[in-house]
Amino acid sequence: TWLNVSAPTITRFSRMLGCDGLKDLKLKIMGSVRVGIRYLEPQTPPGSIAEVAERVSKRAQKTIADMHHNVDLERAQAVVDKISVCHTLYAFGSGGVSSWLIEEIQNRFFRLGIRVIPCNDHQMQFMLATAVERTDVVICCSLTGANVELEKAVTVAREYGATTIALTPSGTPLAFAVDELLPIDCLPDEDILTPASIRYAYMIAIDIISYGVAIARKDAGREKLRRLKQQLAIARDAAQTQPLCD
Repeated sequence: TWLNVSAPTITRFSRMLGCDGLKDLKLKIMGSVRVGIRYLEPQTPPGSIAEVAERVSKRAQKTIADMHHNVDLERAQAVVDKISVCHTLYAFGSGGVSSWLIEEIQNRFFRLGIRVIPCNDHQMQFMLATAVERTDVVICCSLTGANVELEKAVTVAREYGATTIALTPSGTPLAFAVDELLPIDCLPDEDILTPASIRYAYMIAIDIISYGVAIARKDAGREKLRRLKQQLAIARDAAQTQPLCD
């Protein structure tokens, strides 16, 4: 070769790096370049805090608008129908964003009189999946849809008769593993420094579902909300300054 290095030497070097051979080494290098180029040559950063605020706000607004126009309403209704009559709602997720998304699910649905069990630990998710009943629902969040451990947990939950739901990109392994899918198909941000605006799409999806469930549960949901608001008003003595629904 033009490097004056023999093919066997290159093969040995490739295997020393943990690759099967030169072809595997090339593939891994190309993969690293695709990901790493964003960090080696990032976009031009904002020049002021005003521009920072503008970029963050516009990206959030675009993501929310995209979710509004592209949400699958038929699937959203199916998810609402399942959750509104479930006995226990298990919320599974892991990772930076998904971990707190399931806490938001708990925050939204417990106040409607639904028993919610959130879990972001894979081993515990697997064990909880073995304890589900046919009247239960397991809802999971994943920004990639490629969480193997989460896929295992929902597969076990389906085996024991629970309804499984995913908020995740369509066409992913997790999307195919559940009974009901509400696809979140928003493009990721190219700017590596900005907080991921895709999380707003998941929050909108959760809000759509929780609002739909609140309406479907009628008096049961309103009574729990009334109790909650009454006790908060008594404890804080400032009911007029508090949100009606939180």
